[in-house]
Amino acid sequence: MRQSKRVDINSSLPIPDPNARSHSEKLTTYIKNLIDEQAGTIGFDEYMNTVLYQPGLGYYSAGCQKFGSDGDFVTAPEVSKLFSKCLASQCSQILDDFEESAILEIGAGTGVMARDLLLDLDQCNSLPDKYYIFEISADLKQKQQRLLKQSIPKYIDNIIWLDTLPEAKIKGLIIANEVLDALPVKRFKKESNLFKEVKVTFSNNEFCWINTTAEPELLDSLMKLEKQLPTSFPNNYYSEKNINLKIWLDSVQSVIEEGVILFIDYGYAASDYYHPNKPDGNLLCHYRHNAHNNPFFYPGLQDITSSVDFTAVAQYAEELGLHVKGYNNQTYFLFGCGLEDLIPDMNSLDIKSQTMIAQQLRTLTMPDEMGERFKVIALAKKYNKKLLGFSIMNQRNQL
Repeated sequence: MRQSKRVDINSSLPIPDPNARSHSEKLTTYIKNLIDEQAGTIGFDEYMNTVLYQPGLGYYSAGCQKFGSDGDFVTAPEVSKLFSKCLASQCSQILDDFEESAILEIGAGTGVMARDLLLDLDQCNSLPDKYYIFEISADLKQKQQRLLKQSIPKYIDNIIWLDTLPEAKIKGLIIANEVLDALPVKRFKKESNLFKEVKVTFSNNEFCWINTTAEPELLDSLMKLEKQLPTSFPNNYYSEKNINLKIWLDSVQSVIEEGVILFIDYGYAASDYYHPNKPDGNLLCHYRHNAHNNPFFYPGLQDITSSVDFTAVAQYAEELGLHVKGYNNQTYFLFGCGLEDLIPDMNSLDIKSQTMIAQQLRTLTMPDEMGERFKVIALAKKYNKKLLGFSIMNQRNQL
């Protein structure tokens, strides 16, 4: 998870060092020029895409530390190996149904999940023939290669790094842990029964929001969305919409011939995502384990995310010919994959180890940690078997 404490942007965020501030200033200048070229505004989706992915300057493209205790947030595979052990059980069930199988991981972070997943699959004789990693960050790619060469040298020739999605179709799985939340979104406002697009401008030497007329594509998308919700958006309501989600999902699903796509991320069904009691949307930024909602704080030095609308993921998946096999919070998914049987005997451990494992379990499964906020959705193509992760509970009806 992008596990961070929530802070007041004006009070307690650490100040970057001079080199980091210089890097951020370069990116700020680049974005300011984009704004100037487009008559004074850019969509928030373009801003978000640039600050995260601009080659050499964006958060995920530059070489700053992102994950772990020295970075900005911690993900579930880094919290505990138990997460990847559970995921391995789910993967094994699917992989064993194919004579020649593959896994494609989108955005592999530090490589910790790939390492632990492959080690566990090796133990149960379920290693895929190929393990593809689609990684756009050169810095993260190098870290993944170092870790995996050291950890699983006998399998390293079967791991293939990609700069684009593979052209050849695979049978097996596509896995994306905390990827959907980093896809660029548009920001909007409902004002006096009209929809406005909230764009980004540059004024008084800083980035700021500006309300503009919503373009037809966004307007049409929001009008359709509002009709599907239990109640209309209230006045002065802000939120986000990923209008390119279906296009992105189509590119991903086109890679798989038979098998399952697993998305693991934090988010909600649409009725909760766009709840009237959430009038300021779902943007969240992470900087040195502090969470806040100002996307203009030192561009390029912090992560920017938007929680996932899983109802939209499910709807688009069905429109593309996929079948939503399951939807669960992380707790139900992990226990469905056998978490209880993977917990070591506490009586055989010393107090320090007991405390550590108890804390890991709490972080992964408790509602006030990752357990409820994180969801897992499984999209199947030509695959009909019931999945382990949804054997205890399947919350598809919530979508």
